[in-house]
Amino acid sequence: MAEILDLADKIKRYYKFTQSELRGLIIAILTIAFVFSYDDWGPGNTFVFSAGIYNFFNAILIVALSVLIHDAGQRIWALAIGYRLEFRMWGFGLIITLIVAFLNNGRIPYLWIVVPGGFMLHHLAGHRLGWFRYGINYFGQAMVALAGPLSIFMLIILLRVLSLFSSNPLLGKAIIFNVIYMIINLLPIPPLDGSKIYFGSRMLYAFAVPAMIIAIILVVVNVPIFLSLIISLLIAVVLWLTYYISFERNAWFGPK
Repeated sequence: MAEILDLADKIKRYYKFTQSELRGLIIAILTIAFVFSYDDWGPGNTFVFSAGIYNFFNAILIVALSVLIHDAGQRIWALAIGYRLEFRMWGFGLIITLIVAFLNNGRIPYLWIVVPGGFMLHHLAGHRLGWFRYGINYFGQAMVALAGPLSIFMLIILLRVLSLFSSNPLLGKAIIFNVIYMIINLLPIPPLDGSKIYFGSRMLYAFAVPAMIIAIILVVVNVPIFLSLIISLLIAVVLWLTYYISFERNAWFGPK
């Protein structure tokens, strides 16, 4: 109970966004929403302003929900372990997102590069007292980074459950968008989440990334959610053991 109250107090004091963060989030959300709705500004190659604005507004809702939930998962977990998270928009990544959309021009469906940005951690000195690794460290960053894709993972599961009771096409688009968002963010490319997970703990990366990607693919192709989780965990354990035996064991203990 004390831990929950402590986390609630930290959320109240440190969760708020700075002006720089808000500006970066707004730019990132609008840019990605434009790319997300790029093919929906009219049937075929025609341009219909009213239809485009309507689809752009829907895209903003989906992208904003996804980006903010991703950020919330990381921000809350960072506070739980004594860090304050600061969102950093990745301008170069957003430019790549636009360029890919213009070059593709709808020829390849679902070719979206969803890279809103990364994050920086700030050490809350008083809240880290007693921790084994006191300052900011690579493993702590890895755990915070992993909280983002895990939040998107849970959002996809929720959307998939809702889609069983509703035929709204926005749910299907939101699921596809979040699958792409999660997978791209798990790539080990700075400043994406995958880079922080990989460099923070290769063993964690070798287990968590296959588990989430396999589970989401199975869920999307209509395998029951519980069965998808079991299968993905079993496959992830096999891949983790294979990686450990092939690479990490020699690095830790030396060759036999």
